[in-house]
Amino acid sequence: MVSFAAGRFSGVIQGALAGGGVFLLGRSGLLPDPVMTVAFLFGGGFIAGLFTRGRVRDGAVAGAVCGVLVALIAATFTSLAARDPSFLSTFAFYALIFTGLLLPYNAIGGAAGRAVRSALRRDGAAGAGERGGWHGIAVGTVVIVGLALVPGLLVVITGLAPVSGLLGLLVVAAPLAGGFIAGYASGGRPKDGLKAGFVAALFGAGLLFFIPLLWTALHDFGFVDMFEGMVAIALVYFFTLFGAAAGVAGAVVRQSFGVEEADGEED
Repeated sequence: MVSFAAGRFSGVIQGALAGGGVFLLGRSGLLPDPVMTVAFLFGGGFIAGLFTRGRVRDGAVAGAVCGVLVALIAATFTSLAARDPSFLSTFAFYALIFTGLLLPYNAIGGAAGRAVRSALRRDGAAGAGERGGWHGIAVGTVVIVGLALVPGLLVVITGLAPVSGLLGLLVVAAPLAGGFIAGYASGGRPKDGLKAGFVAALFGAGLLFFIPLLWTALHDFGFVDMFEGMVAIALVYFFTLFGAAAGVAGAVVRQSFGVEEADGEED
């Protein structure tokens, strides 16, 4: 499993506080909508990655964890503002929506923050081991985006909706294939494969669903009338689960072949 040793993901709390603060500033009207949207989607994750030790993918994981915490904060305040008698059901609804919205982009922000930390500290985070794992995540992300775009290309080329079975197959195959590649390249340890597959799936989902998720965020979270945004958020969860599982499988397969790479800890 992902290790949360002391100091390893030390930036999560700072990122969550920053992301929650941005949300409250935006809701109060003190931040312009475009600034609030970008800061809300990426800001908390970036701060989390900036204060996170380890590799770039650790920054991405820290950003994702931060995204979950910010989602819970946002869901709490949104539910309170709604003044719905069934607070728990309202909170659960918004928590699921906000989490699906924030996971991919806070992960991207976390990776960016960790890369900035590496550049500022010149701590060598882009060493040979890091490059191998990071290249695997990059290739896995491209595979996820490429496979998932096939149904859309079929619609454009043929003018017909793709067969539902093909669409479902590609939705499953994309994160499985991309996560496996990322996990295999990460080394022989299952926990590294888990992180690599998880990150590749989040990056792929973020790139695929950028427009519907951004549209959702810019329209005051009017999810009931935005079927595309709801579908995109649901697929974020599917991609994350399948990608992480496939990443573990890729690392296990690599280990079974006797190919393993040292994955040292970094400040």
